[in-house]
Amino acid sequence: MSDNAYYVPGEKTKQVKIPKGEYEATIINLEMVNNIKCGKFIADVFKPVYRVDHPDHPSVDVKDGGIFRYKEKVGYEFEPSRNWGFAKFCEILGVTKEENGKVSLPYLNVDMMDGFKVMVEIDYKGFVNKTGMSVKYPVATLKKKLGEVPF
Repeated sequence: MSDNAYYVPGEKTKQVKIPKGEYEATIINLEMVNNIKCGKFIADVFKPVYRVDHPDHPSVDVKDGGIFRYKEKVGYEFEPSRNWGFAKFCEILGVTKEENGKVSLPYLNVDMMDGFKVMVEIDYKGFVNKTGMSVKYPVATLKKKLGEVPF
């Protein structure tokens, strides 16, 4: 593979058009971005990738909008209450531990959830790009865990 990069003017990307709603899905991947500065705070952001299990939408992959795991780090503020969304996500998947009145929030990796059967809600986010065109894309939010792959 080369290091070449190019752009073909007029070429359109394949757009996923799946209706809003709840769908059964399988977690197939996990993307991560570390050390995102959020004002006075710092977080790692996790984006699970869900493959929708629906006959009308075969093999449609939708990313989570992002789950923020705020952390203690020198030079940044830390408020444990900001981790409520991450705690909820981990609780749904069953990967949290409670010790001494605190819920321990793990650093997630794909092996912890690969193949889990889940229910997700799909919605759309949008923005206006530099050329003034409105862009919309699907995002998924975990609702509940249905099961794990039986192998």
